Amino acid sequence: MAKTKKVIAEKKRSFFEDIQQVVADKGFDRKEILEIVEAGLIAAYRRKYRTTDNVRVVMDKEKDDVYVVARRSVVDRVVMPGMQILLEDARKIKPDAQLGDEIDVIERPLDFGRIAAQAAMQVVAQRLRQLEQAKIREAYEDKIGEIVNGYILRKRGDTVYVDLGKVEAIMPVKHQIPKERYRVEDKIKVLLHSIEQDKGGGPLRVIVSRADKLFVQRLFEKEVPEIHEKIVTIKAIGRIPGERTKVVVASERSNVDPVGACVGVRGVRIQAIVRELGTERIDIVEWSEDPREFIANALTPATPSLVKFDPTTREALAVVPDKDLAIAIGREGSNVKIASYVTGYKIDVKSESQFSAEMSSPEARRRFDEIFEVRPVEEKPAEEEGTPLSALPGLAPRIIRILNENNIRYIEDLVAMGEEDLIHIEGIGRATAKRILEIIAENVEFEPEPEEQ
Repeated sequence: MAKTKKVIAEKKRSFFEDIQQVVADKGFDRKEILEIVEAGLIAAYRRKYRTTDNVRVVMDKEKDDVYVVARRSVVDRVVMPGMQILLEDARKIKPDAQLGDEIDVIERPLDFGRIAAQAAMQVVAQRLRQLEQAKIREAYEDKIGEIVNGYILRKRGDTVYVDLGKVEAIMPVKHQIPKERYRVEDKIKVLLHSIEQDKGGGPLRVIVSRADKLFVQRLFEKEVPEIHEKIVTIKAIGRIPGERTKVVVASERSNVDPVGACVGVRGVRIQAIVRELGTERIDIVEWSEDPREFIANALTPATPSLVKFDPTTREALAVVPDKDLAIAIGREGSNVKIASYVTGYKIDVKSESQFSAEMSSPEARRRFDEIFEVRPVEEKPAEEEGTPLSALPGLAPRIIRILNENNIRYIEDLVAMGEEDLIHIEGIGRATAKRILEIIAENVEFEPEPEEQ
C-alpha cells in the first residue's frame, strides 16, 4: 500500500511540474493556465461520476495544489456516487456526520482512474492549444510581410525550424534559397510569410520565407532610405531564388537617380543586400514609360543594340552584340526570363550575327516588318535638326531625360555647353558634368573651320 501511495505522489508532483513548465516555456499567464487546469479537473470528474453540479475546484496558491471538492449528501445507501456518500465513509471525514447531512469531499485528479485522467489531460491539451494559437495570432498576425530575426533550431527532412522567440516557425523547402546552407544555432533573417492551419484542423503554423520576392523588397526598404521615404519606388521584382533578381525602380524626383540610390556610395547599400542573399545576382533596373528603353534596361548587364516590340502581342526582339549573347540570356535563361516577367513582354534575344543572317533574304525582312512594324521617322522642324542625345555612347538614359527636360535635345546643343553651364542644371552635379564632357571628347569629332580666303 505504501508503495502505491509513493507512486501516486510522484505522479501528482510530475503533473504540476509539467504545468509550471508550460507557463515558463510558453510565456502564458499563470491565471490562464490555472483556469485551463480547472476545466480539465471538472472534465475528469464528469467522466467518472457523470455530473458536475455539486463540484468546485480549489487552488491552494501557497502549496501550488489543485483539487476537486464535491458536496455530497450522507446516505445509508448510495445510488448516485457523485452526489452521495455512505454514512461510515462520511464519518471518516467528519466524525459527527449524520444521515441527511451534506459534507465536502476532496478528490485528487490522479485518483480518478486512467480514463478520467486521460479526459482531463485531453481538455487541458486542447485548451492549451487554443490559448497558444490565440497568442501566436496576437503576436505575429500584424507582422506578416515583415522581416524578423530568428535562430535555426533544427532541420528535419527538407524543413527548417526557426526560433522566433515566442514561437517555433517552419521554413518549407519552397521558401528556402536553393543551395543555401542552414546550420543549427545560426542567426537568420526571414520574411514572416503566413500563419496557416495545419492539415486536419491541427495547430497553427507560422511560415517563414527567404525565397519570396517580398523578402528582397523588404531588404531594399531597409537599406535604401529613398525607398523607405517613397522618393524611389519599386515598380516590380522578378526573382529566381539563388540565381538572379531584378528590381525595377523609378524616381519621383528628377534630381534623384533611382539606380544610384539603390547602389549607394561605392556600392555600400547593394553590398549589404548581396551579402544577405549570398550568391544571388541583383540587377537594379530603371523603369521607363518607353517599352523600348525599359526592355533594354531590363536585359542588364547586356546592352542591346536594337530593340523592337509589338504592344499588341506583347512580344519583343532584342539584338545584342555577339559577345553579350550568353550574358543577355543568362544561366539556363534566367536573365531573359526575369526580364520578360518584369517588363510584361515575351523577349526573344538574338546576337547581331544571328539577326544579320536571318535578315539576309527579302522574305525574312518582310516577315520581320509584319511582326514589328517599323515606325516612320518623324520629320523634325528645320530649326530643330540635329543628332539626338541617344546617339552619344555612354550617356545614361537618366541624364538624357534631364537634359531633354531642360530643352537640350541634340548633341550639337550639348557640345556648345561648358562645365559651369551643366552644373547649373538640376540633377547634374560637377562629377556628372565632367563625365558628360569626357563622353563628348571621346565620341564627337570636331571638323576644323575653313580658313578665310
